[in-house]
Amino acid sequence: MVIPKTELRYSWIYNKQFNPDFNIKDQKKLKRDCKKFENLYNKYLLRILNLIEKYHSKEWKYTFIPIYIISNKNPINFSDPLTIRYKKNEKYMLIVLIHELLHNNSFGQRKFEDSRQLHIYMEPILNKIVKGLLPFDLSEELELFNQRTMGFYK
Repeated sequence: MVIPKTELRYSWIYNKQFNPDFNIKDQKKLKRDCKKFENLYNKYLLRILNLIEKYHSKEWKYTFIPIYIISNKNPINFSDPLTIRYKKNEKYMLIVLIHELLHNNSFGQRKFEDSRQLHIYMEPILNKIVKGLLPFDLSEELELFNQRTMGFYK
């Protein structure tokens, strides 16, 4: 199996689609604000991708996955194109990235009746992947994510 390459992207025009007031100055600030997240991304991404493949046992649909970072004024995160909303908590952003990468890896692999079933299936896999990053502790952020996001589907 081939592990995809990824790239963080801070697109002014993409952000502007969600927030018409977004400008170049906002883009520069967003990039500065994401430095801690970028450090985590650079340090753990390969391990995360390998753990997704290990615990999910699915081939990646893409060989390259751009990861768009959008401002915190934008409403949501989603997997295609993989888009993550900025949060001050870089560890929480990493949990969101793992979740969206897991979605990305799930496309067309298994059929679910609805989004609820997919998220119930994904939750224990997400938890294993996060625990596989030990000794890096993301337990607080994982619990918060599961309460906010996964709790919605139960």
